[in-house]
Amino acid sequence: MIEQAQQQGTYRFAKNQGPVVWQIDLAAPFSEYLAQAKAIINSRNIRAQQHCPILTPVAKKLGYDSEHLKVADLIAPFELRQNNNDRAILMIHGLTDSPFTFHYLADRLYQQGYNVRTILLPGHGTAPSDLRHIDLAHWQALVNYAIARTAKDFQQFSVLGYSTGAALAVTEVSQHLPENMKALALISPASEPHNKQGWLAKWIAKIPFINWIDEDADFDFAKYESFPWQAAALANDAMVKLTTQTFPANLPLFSSLSEVDTTIDSQASLAMLTRFARDSQQPSTHSLLYYGNANAAKTQLPAGYNILSPQCNHLACDTIIDMSHIGVLQPAEHPYYGWQGTYRSCSGYLEQLPKYLKCKTHPSPLLGERTAQNTSHDVPLQRLTFNPAYDDFVAHLITFFDTHFSAHVQP
Repeated sequence: MIEQAQQQGTYRFAKNQGPVVWQIDLAAPFSEYLAQAKAIINSRNIRAQQHCPILTPVAKKLGYDSEHLKVADLIAPFELRQNNNDRAILMIHGLTDSPFTFHYLADRLYQQGYNVRTILLPGHGTAPSDLRHIDLAHWQALVNYAIARTAKDFQQFSVLGYSTGAALAVTEVSQHLPENMKALALISPASEPHNKQGWLAKWIAKIPFINWIDEDADFDFAKYESFPWQAAALANDAMVKLTTQTFPANLPLFSSLSEVDTTIDSQASLAMLTRFARDSQQPSTHSLLYYGNANAAKTQLPAGYNILSPQCNHLACDTIIDMSHIGVLQPAEHPYYGWQGTYRSCSGYLEQLPKYLKCKTHPSPLLGERTAQNTSHDVPLQRLTFNPAYDDFVAHLITFFDTHFSAHVQP
């Protein structure tokens, strides 16, 4: 079944092939944007109406039940509203991802009293083939709208960007920082690709009939597994754009990343954070929660930079080799991506079908980032899709946001 899905591209292609039009009306209320995004998912995602009983905390708060929950309900952008417009967090997902990645973190922030918003980057939530018809301007236009709209709708707000979403957020706030934006959080921020040939992607993407870097089964309903060359080109363009941005002088910054990230070069990320701190007039408001050797990070970052080391108390802690790019945001209890979740990330063996299948079925796979060393063992490696120190991560993030929001807002 997996081999057939890989070969046939069962879930790789959208319904109604061809470009999809995303109309961004800067004056439109956020509810109108949410409805438009949901309609696009339903019109192009062949699994949109499939039953998917993963009843997350956000799904419950949005009024769904496990009997009627559909794929489209879980991957669509959403909003959790308090009975006030005091403070909000806008969350921007990464490349090949969807707002489903925020279903647990959004709930924790909501419990803390924040209004929470998410967006769906154009080309996502439908099928990997749709990323072939998107350019960077589509993404940046939506981020522009979301930040400007949130600035209008709430007295104060902050932005959290994950991976490519982090790069898009930095570019936008570096150019247009709303007065009522209080802080920025970057999770596994896209700074520079681990593969240094990323600049070639935009040229390869132009070659007829050479469309895909990875052609996977795409069994993950919430995140693309197949990967087109155009997507790599877009991500590289977003990261290159960061090199020309000056970080806002008075904007507090929280970052969290893994030292052994195989998607993004962690050393380049530390260099980027160093540059941001030097741009800042208040570098003491910058913090890094680092999944790696804190002393090594200290040698790169400016003196006095606030470096935090994760504290792990979960049963899974002793079974983890290292943190991955995609693991930081999810709790070990996640029913889909968690320690005993139903989904396994095995793309490190994509060209070796027997090992790929073994990874999907092994009773006790290794857990960590998909490095050459980690995938060289006889026991297969499942790429880590959860954070065994998740509660610690959330506690640091909430403390950061609470610290930098104003204690009192206008009535």
